[in-house]
Amino acid sequence: MKKLFVISGIVLVVAFVVLTILPVKKTESPKISEPQQALEKGPQKTPEEIIKKKKKKTPAPVFEHRAVSLKILQQKARECMAKGKCPENILKLCGLTKVNGFVIDEKNKDIILFGKVDTTSPDLYLEDFVIALRNAWWKYASLKGYTYYYSAPGCSIDPNPKTIQKLQQVGRKILSTSGEVESSLKQWHAICSQPQKVRVLGIPFDSRFAKVMVDADYYMKGLVDGSVSSEIPGFISLTDMTLAKVKKDVVQRRPISVPFLCMNRFWFFPGKNQYLEDKGVVFIKQCQVKLLTEEEFLTKRGEIAGKGRPNPLAQKFAEDFTAQYEEIAKRKPIYTELKNLFRFVALAKIMKYKDIPAEAQLDFNYFLSHCPLSRTPVSRTLPGLSHVKGFQHRQDFPGGYQIAQLWLPSCGGVAIDIRISKENFVKDETKALLELKKAILKTRPSPDALYWDFQAATKWIVKLKNMDKHLVS
Repeated sequence: MKKLFVISGIVLVVAFVVLTILPVKKTESPKISEPQQALEKGPQKTPEEIIKKKKKKTPAPVFEHRAVSLKILQQKARECMAKGKCPENILKLCGLTKVNGFVIDEKNKDIILFGKVDTTSPDLYLEDFVIALRNAWWKYASLKGYTYYYSAPGCSIDPNPKTIQKLQQVGRKILSTSGEVESSLKQWHAICSQPQKVRVLGIPFDSRFAKVMVDADYYMKGLVDGSVSSEIPGFISLTDMTLAKVKKDVVQRRPISVPFLCMNRFWFFPGKNQYLEDKGVVFIKQCQVKLLTEEEFLTKRGEIAGKGRPNPLAQKFAEDFTAQYEEIAKRKPIYTELKNLFRFVALAKIMKYKDIPAEAQLDFNYFLSHCPLSRTPVSRTLPGLSHVKGFQHRQDFPGGYQIAQLWLPSCGGVAIDIRISKENFVKDETKALLELKKAILKTRPSPDALYWDFQAATKWIVKLKNMDKHLVS
């Protein structure tokens, strides 16, 4: 009897490949167990159940281009917060669903955010923008001695190393027995569902900002192990990739080509960031969210450490996820919300890097130090994810047959570390941004206007599209 043990994962996805050679009489019928049917139902809830689905907005999309005064927004937020209740247009950034950039209103000493209003997209929240500003200004940096320690906004859902050790023990148990594995797989489910620690970095733990990051990370782990579906044709989980690879090797009677022991970490990270600029105006040309991965291992001290390289199948999944990010976000709005957080962080860091408040002569003190934030509870632990897939293949040969039984049980970060430098900025030589700035300021109803639409001034859109089709996407 020959048994192969394979582990891969999202912080951890583990697979058991059991290849059993049975020399029997040809007249004897093989007894093949089917554990996967009974064990595909793990005891824990899926990310789909834990992260409540948002109701789909049914109206046809309505697109508008809107400008929002940060000066007036800050004034009105200060007034209504003092009364203990603010209207929705203050709390939800005046209906903006995507921020594309900002212009400086020199005459009114103001900074104007501009972006799109899409009735089918998730709302933007003032408190998320405030948190991004405070992070960029190091308001959440910790002081130790005489040194401030800064962390970019981020989160991580980490399994206990002892849990991984227990899973390895289950694997060794399967390797050492020739009997049924149903009980071991049940034990696997029980161990996998043990709580995993949630960490939040660089921002308040119990905040909407943090919850979006944690929910996006947790759901991604379900997409990795296949316990939830992206519903995108051709986009498959890491578990299914591994299953297909091993199945092909078994059917073609080749050595198993996937690693026998492989743990993979996945996390969201900034991709390419580029900004168009001209005098007093900045436009976000690109603010990509990438999924990265690194292979990990358990050290002799029982600690999880990175190998500094990706597993090929995990790398393929990460690349596919990044390429399909916009399609995934259309089906799972949590990823649109995550991308909006990346854009908020980019805008805040641009403002800090270029000292935009000083240039506009606008005091951000209320947003940076006094604006209260609502408390959004974020779980300190989340149950590990467990999912089982498998197949069985029989190969006859003289004097007996060979049965290959494959089980793929799996056991389930975000780092918005956007760094701004002069290389991120491109001067707009077309003058389209200056036309955009002129259109926004010209259509401002009054100096005390909170927000206004500028749909009539659309010549700049055509010019921007001609420069780069992704600029207004």
